[in-house]
Amino acid sequence: MTEQGILAIWNDVRAGHEAEFDAWFQSEHLLERLAVPGFLFGRRHEAISGSAGQFNFYLVESPAVLTSKPYLERLDNPTPMTKQIMTNVFLNMNRTVCHRTLRRGAFRGAYAVTTRWTPRL
Repeated sequence: MTEQGILAIWNDVRAGHEAEFDAWFQSEHLLERLAVPGFLFGRRHEAISGSAGQFNFYLVESPAVLTSKPYLERLDNPTPMTKQIMTNVFLNMNRTVCHRTLRRGAFRGAYAVTTRWTPRL
């Protein structure tokens, strides 16, 4: 069995556009991603502290899903609403792909703790 993958995205939302971002994420983006073969689960968290306002977590069958033709077609052909959000609302994105190597518990909690390291310049 291959290791599952995780697509982790941290981002901010331009002030005053939170409702627009929420509507896009809930009514279009999450459903669109979960329709891509190999996407298993998606969840969004809002920060209570730290530097990024949003943390988006997607579980995929394997990291290879994130370079698959169906997924790349979605990235290369964004909807009009996605273009609007990416151009005017989505800020300071940090996106990473990981292998899921360990899981403990049932993942039912409402909170996530994430850590990002930035190299000192």
